Amino acid sequence: MAMPNTKPSKKGLGRKKVTRRVPQAPGKDSGDASAAVLLNSPASPFEAPLIISIDQVQNILSYYFGGLVPPVEFQLRMIIADEAYITVSPGWVRNSILTDPVLAPRNYQNDVFDCDDYVQYLKTKMSLYAVTSHLSAPLAVGYVFTRAHAFSFCINPASEVFLINTQSDAKAVTNDRDSFSEFLSLRPDNPIITIYI
Repeated sequence: MAMPNTKPSKKGLGRKKVTRRVPQAPGKDSGDASAAVLLNSPASPFEAPLIISIDQVQNILSYYFGGLVPPVEFQLRMIIADEAYITVSPGWVRNSILTDPVLAPRNYQNDVFDCDDYVQYLKTKMSLYAVTSHLSAPLAVGYVFTRAHAFSFCINPASEVFLINTQSDAKAVTNDRDSFSEFLSLRPDNPIITIYI
């Protein structure tokens, strides 16, 4: 695994040094109140960024999504494409969605440019940001497909997963694990199909 980039850059990490630490699973008290606090600082993608390994990402995603997918199917539905990721501010990700004209609600067109296209475009945009900023790893931004809808998510430095309804007008966000099922509108006929990062 590549060492994190600790050099100052014009975009990206600034003068903050990237450090490694093992994220711990967040407690049950990390609900929408903390989501509101973290969403109020969208100017920078980084709030004490961390490089998290593939194993740490798997543990974090298992903590947040493991109870929403049958255990025998969870590893089949989760795709972790890279060896490491840089944690990111959910406020910055949401602001990137809100200010991107391509992701404007007026561009929605059923089956042509709809929810799955919105989340894949955002994932590509975040990857392009990482490469043009010369980051040592991609940003911890991914997506979840259910049978009926697609959502973006990101992992912040506190190892919390924030779900974002990318294609909705309000761009609703939650990091309350207990509300993920409702937020994703999970039902027997609308299960999680894929979790990708």
